[in-house]
Amino acid sequence: MSVEIKKPRVDGPDDTKLWELTSAFCKEWKNNTDALGARNILAAFYLLCLVARNSLEIFPEDESWFEYIGRFLALYVRDTNTDTKEPVRLSPYVTDLLQSKATLKNKVTVRTLTEEAGPAGWAEMINTDCNKATKTKVPEIVSADNLSDPRLELVVMAAEYIKGHWVDPFHDTVTGHPFYGTGEGAAVGKCNLMSHRDFEKSGYGCLYWEGQYCDVVLLPTTRGEPNQPKEPTTIYGLVVLPKGEDNKPTDPEMMDKAAEEIQNNLPALRAVVEKNERSRVMLQLPRIKQKMTPVEITSDCQKIFPKTLMGQAMINGVTQVEKTTMGLGWQNSPMEVAAVYHATFLQVHETGFEAAAATAIVCYRSLGAGDPEAIKFVTCTRGFLFYLAEMGPQPHVLYLSRVLDDTGLKDAPKAPEEESKTICEHPYKSLDE
Repeated sequence: MSVEIKKPRVDGPDDTKLWELTSAFCKEWKNNTDALGARNILAAFYLLCLVARNSLEIFPEDESWFEYIGRFLALYVRDTNTDTKEPVRLSPYVTDLLQSKATLKNKVTVRTLTEEAGPAGWAEMINTDCNKATKTKVPEIVSADNLSDPRLELVVMAAEYIKGHWVDPFHDTVTGHPFYGTGEGAAVGKCNLMSHRDFEKSGYGCLYWEGQYCDVVLLPTTRGEPNQPKEPTTIYGLVVLPKGEDNKPTDPEMMDKAAEEIQNNLPALRAVVEKNERSRVMLQLPRIKQKMTPVEITSDCQKIFPKTLMGQAMINGVTQVEKTTMGLGWQNSPMEVAAVYHATFLQVHETGFEAAAATAIVCYRSLGAGDPEAIKFVTCTRGFLFYLAEMGPQPHVLYLSRVLDDTGLKDAPKAPEEESKTICEHPYKSLDE
């Protein structure tokens, strides 16, 4: 007997809907060599839901999270139905919406997938946009094969690039430290540990929360134009070390319990951020560099988003075809989500982080606490979780990395020297600036 997947609530508080949605993706994500750009997936689907007037109740009414200036949004529309040779276009409702809605006006690129260019030309166009939007961190998101089905009618893409600096950079490095990974019998790798070894340089401790199954250090970040004062952001790095013994691998069950504990304890994490009180805790963390080539995440999306969005013929009113032979004029062309492709880049170093993600939705037309005087070290020399999380009025997970072995650690570069001398690039800077 199949078990029904529990989907995020649609009737929950407005300010926790994004946390539930992004956490649901984090719960499904088990890949230890790649990072997940959860927020970007939601941005792509939110655009699709807006133009289709479909399943908007799963998202918060407050759209401020979606107004991220540095995000690239695009609709790629076929010009011709492959089978019938009938013209295809966006519906008047969608074209009007793109001109009238504040969160979409002048922020959504519309391009035509011409019959002449074919799947290879379409892929090249989409990937060129993706490469530029992510500042070359994600050079491609789809292939010609992904776009070769004659039922293809629409591709929706969201892409983003963010960059920030830690309020308290790491100043020391321990090289060649053993890394014990996750699971009994896990191979012992090596990593270089960025360390807050000097209590004063650590900011006199860290923002810290101890759960039943994990220790959590929250790393505040700043943004700012070069040579300008830094401004605090609401983006935090969450370093989540499951409970366990040092010099032994992390128990996989404890890793899952830690992830679930993070998902279920948003109020406690928000309280740590709001109090902004340092604990006598210092952090030792490996550098991370993960670059994920496009993977299909359609099944994960089907588990998390409602059937009213992911079912057959559920994307309606977005495109139209002209029934010239029947004399009916322009008619709605029902579609369905056929495939979702996702790619990311994540780098964590001494002074901060860089992250980029791209998500493409391909739509087909439808046929049918310890001793307060003691200093506690959270030393990540075994499997751990790293989140980038928005902890402002609408909390949500931006990126998740499951570090289960030394893949992505041993080759992770140090922070570029020039970055330690300048203030980080404004993460909300427009791509055109």
